[in-house]
Amino acid sequence: MANVRCLHKLIRLQKLLLPLNAQSSRIATLQPRPLTFLLSRRYASDNKTSNLDSFRAREEQREKERDAEDTKKEAAGGGGSAGTGTDSQQDEAKQAKVDAIRSKILDAALQHVPQHGWSRQAIVQGAEDSGYPSVVHGMFPEGGFALVSHFNGKCNAELVESLQKKTDDGKQEVENPMDFLVQAVRQRMEMIAPYKAQWPQAMALIAQPQHAPTALAQVLTLVDDICYYSGDRSVDFGWYTRRVGLATIMKMTELYLLQDTSPGHANTWEFLKNRMDEAVQLQMMLSQTEGMTHTFQRSFNSAFVTARNILGLGYNRN
Repeated sequence: MANVRCLHKLIRLQKLLLPLNAQSSRIATLQPRPLTFLLSRRYASDNKTSNLDSFRAREEQREKERDAEDTKKEAAGGGGSAGTGTDSQQDEAKQAKVDAIRSKILDAALQHVPQHGWSRQAIVQGAEDSGYPSVVHGMFPEGGFALVSHFNGKCNAELVESLQKKTDDGKQEVENPMDFLVQAVRQRMEMIAPYKAQWPQAMALIAQPQHAPTALAQVLTLVDDICYYSGDRSVDFGWYTRRVGLATIMKMTELYLLQDTSPGHANTWEFLKNRMDEAVQLQMMLSQTEGMTHTFQRSFNSAFVTARNILGLGYNRN
């Protein structure tokens, strides 16, 4: 009996241990992976971070090398300002080339003014004569006024060059200032005479508001040049009256010339001389009337200062 009871206890113990063994086997399958696996994953992550850091370091080093190379190139070329200066010089050279082409075309176009007037057609003919396609008239958005302005500027420059030669660039004293002024204005008016029939069209273009600044600048500059080379270095009231008076006389003579049919425009030159005499007498009269002098001085001063400011011109000579 004792043996039978021992056998029963052994069987019950076996039944009790079997579930525990099965449970142990299932738990074993859910156990965490070995520490070496975690270390390997951590190593892989650390390796990726290390690679990223290395990449960033390499890029920073390359950037520094590029900066150093650029600095060397700038130093060899004179720096950034030199580069800017080179670009500016290139722009100026290109502009000078364009201006030279414009002048060449306009010079050639002047001979077509008697036939086509101060117009785009004359400019087109000038371009073709100069060996350029007719489409280059697009370089002259001002149209016919570009030709008028070029003509006035060219004539003014020729007159000033002549006055410089006569006075040794203003160093030689003029014996008769009034006669000098008369001859200067006459010389300038004679340049208009070949285009007398077409000049009313030119005057109409000059009178247009959008062309006023350029036209006014040319007139004011010319009368100041004439007065300067005549020996006028004054900064008093006479400075204004002489220049305003001369500009007025020039325009009056210009209008008279257009309707003068006398041989050699003799009546025009007589008209010019008479107006110049009257201007001298008027100036003498104003200089003797103190009240009138101050009144005119304020008016002329305001007009000329305003014109200089608008046009950006300076008339004071050294």
